[in-house]
Amino acid sequence: MRLEVGIIALVEEALGTTAERHAQFDWLRNKPSREHFGDYYDMLMELYNEFGGDWEGTSTKADGFLTPDAYFPEPYNFIFEFDELQHFTRYREQTFSFYPEDIPLAYAQEKYLKFCQQYHTEALAKGPDRFRRVTADFPYVNGRAAQRAFFDTFRDWLPPRHGLNPTVRLAEFEVKPILDEELTGDAAKSYIKRLICERLATS
Repeated sequence: MRLEVGIIALVEEALGTTAERHAQFDWLRNKPSREHFGDYYDMLMELYNEFGGDWEGTSTKADGFLTPDAYFPEPYNFIFEFDELQHFTRYREQTFSFYPEDIPLAYAQEKYLKFCQQYHTEALAKGPDRFRRVTADFPYVNGRAAQRAFFDTFRDWLPPRHGLNPTVRLAEFEVKPILDEELTGDAAKSYIKRLICERLATS
């Protein structure tokens, strides 16, 4: 079972509601669009260029949705992302220097920066070769890591622009007591509920 499946189930129990696991939004797509990003578009493209994006590759690849890990509907109305080790690269660290000041976040950016600095090497080494493959939009070694970081900005920047609450993120390292089975049952649920409530209070 994928780690995120169990974590999402705990968040569902903590909030007393059922998440949508395959939610799609017209504005959450795999290509940058001024229509969707509005005033943030130029800053997004600065990040894209910083990452060495290939516009021909981006524009000619198939259109598609970016499906979030989960979506919690009303009254919560937020996208939920469970970020495993492979998300915490120097590319992800770079994204934060491009974040507009008015982007509301439902997670601790400072903590994410520290995770990126601490785990970058391990994050790039994790998993099969597909994690490091060349992509159409970032055609170089570790292009997949750059693409993952780029798309994480989509999931952070776009929801509040389109009527959702800020995206709630949990990092793998924050739920280690659960993954290591030091906390189970009601204790695990209480731990997750505390983490989620902390994030909702900051959003």
